[in-house]
Amino acid sequence: MTVKELHRKAMKFNDLAIIAKRDDPSMVSEYFRKAFEFEKKAFVQFNSESNVEPTRTVLLRSSANLAMLAGYTREAEKLIAIGLAGDPPDELANELRDVLQQVSFFKRVETNGSELDSNEIQLSLSGNEVGRGIVRSDEFLNRVEVIEKLAFRTANRLKYIPFKEKRRKKKSNVIEFEPFLSVSKKASFAVIIRFGQFSKPSNGETESPQYLIDDLLKNIKILNEGNINKLSKTIKEEDYRRNFIALTRQLAPDGDRVKLVGFSVKRNNQINTVPLTKIKSDFNINEVINAEDNNSTEYIELIGVLSYANSKNNIIRLTDKEKKDHTIIVPKGLLSDVVKPYFEEEVVLRGKKIGKNIVLDDLELYE
Repeated sequence: MTVKELHRKAMKFNDLAIIAKRDDPSMVSEYFRKAFEFEKKAFVQFNSESNVEPTRTVLLRSSANLAMLAGYTREAEKLIAIGLAGDPPDELANELRDVLQQVSFFKRVETNGSELDSNEIQLSLSGNEVGRGIVRSDEFLNRVEVIEKLAFRTANRLKYIPFKEKRRKKKSNVIEFEPFLSVSKKASFAVIIRFGQFSKPSNGETESPQYLIDDLLKNIKILNEGNINKLSKTIKEEDYRRNFIALTRQLAPDGDRVKLVGFSVKRNNQINTVPLTKIKSDFNINEVINAEDNNSTEYIELIGVLSYANSKNNIIRLTDKEKKDHTIIVPKGLLSDVVKPYFEEEVVLRGKKIGKNIVLDDLELYE
């Protein structure tokens, strides 16, 4: 086969792997393995005939990506080393370094998680502002707080408690939530979070913390893959689903300061890793909930201070720099966990203007 034919074969199996994520998860690894084998053959054949750029590095980068997706981290490292040892264009060289960072990150996550207990989850970060056991405190602390919110909401949902914006932590539904630092390695930062009993079902039995952790990570994985239809089946209640998406967005990497977020658990003496690679800007809280949209919808961005909230009517007020007040409707599931922490802070707020109303899409601190 020619290089072009081998590459087309690789892309065919890559597409099959993407489809299998939805239809037949058991085949995903096999399809990625075959895609990697064909792409590597395409590179080897091209490299034996020519070293023309950028084709050489594009094939190398694709081969390394597929190797990583197939679980062949050592193969990915070798290919990236070959690429960087050559003379790739600057932009592609940086992309190879990004892939290498991902490969190294997942290897460290697996190694650092080897001592995990079954009721623990390891949160790992990697990025431009993550060094040898060092990370900006807000990048780390904010994510631990978000995981705690997700844990309480997940516990309530699993106990069939209707969603309420104001959460009063009942003694009968307490999660023992304890974060503590683990040993961190080069260019990464990790924290282990221990979970205890999360609810008392009506039959009096104690629910295992592993059940909560596995449900939480399963849905993060589904959302990271962009499979909203599947998420609608695993989190059927719209308020819980919207809340989960918004909180997961806060966990997600920004693509610069933090490029990768990983979660690890130990099951049957094996370390299972769930990467969250979807960046914050790829999340849209309302569109993924199948919110109605039409050609008359206007998207707007406002900068100002959140100065007022009415929990009864689910509305907030933003006061901009010209002292003009804007009233925003907050979809259910967002006010308490997502919006409230930003009260009296200067934020960037994005939303849809539908008629005379502004409906919140997302917001973040203004920097």
